[in-house]
Amino acid sequence: MFSRTIKDRHLLSRIGGPTALEAAVEIFYEKLVADKSLAKFFEGIDVNSLKNHQRRFLTLVFTEIPKDLDLALVMQGTHARLFDMGLNERHFDTFVGHLVATLKDMQIKKKFVDEVVAVMAPFRPIFECGKQQHLIDRIGGSAALEAAVDIFYEKIVGDPTLAKFFEGTDMNNLKAHQRGFLTLALTEIPQDVDVPNIIASKHKRLFRMGLNEIHFDSVAGHLISTLDGLQVKKKDIDEIAAIVTPLRDIFKEGAKQAA
Repeated sequence: MFSRTIKDRHLLSRIGGPTALEAAVEIFYEKLVADKSLAKFFEGIDVNSLKNHQRRFLTLVFTEIPKDLDLALVMQGTHARLFDMGLNERHFDTFVGHLVATLKDMQIKKKFVDEVVAVMAPFRPIFECGKQQHLIDRIGGSAALEAAVDIFYEKIVGDPTLAKFFEGTDMNNLKAHQRGFLTLALTEIPQDVDVPNIIASKHKRLFRMGLNEIHFDSVAGHLISTLDGLQVKKKDIDEIAAIVTPLRDIFKEGAKQAA
């Protein structure tokens, strides 16, 4: 009686053990690969290797996950390429649906199928988040940023109130610098980078030429106009404005000190 309790304490034992899991994975992957909504994620993949990986994963979650194993982090890493391809929580739901259908086909008791669903459900948020998207990703990535900077500088240089600040300037170099800055600002600024001090230092000459917060407002306006023209979503534009707006005080103070 005692040995039976030990044997059956894990979900894997209750659904039939390793042999049943082996058979389940075979049927499960037939369903997955045949599903048109999932097919693209399996293109060029060694399905046999994937099955082996899946058996190990399900064995782990149906028995006992070690306390020192951050399975969510592992899954984010192993699925990174698929998140880039658009894998999300809807695909996860389909995945679990096929797993449930497989277990039902194998006549696994409903209470054990329900237990499997309960075990899998906490993994859904990983797929909701998917690839950790920075703001730069939401506006279209590096290619979109490159196009935005080109349009942005056309607007700035064409603005009579700003033109004097760009006389004799290597615009290609300036664009490259701006792309670097915006990439940083729209992803994650390292804690040890003093952005206000860097901006103040790089604009000293321009502050002496009269650059101030009013010009900052014009530049910010051109940035917003550029993003709007590129049909970036309003909520993302608003988020970019929220990142840029606090920098205004740097230009106000820089102009004050240069006066």
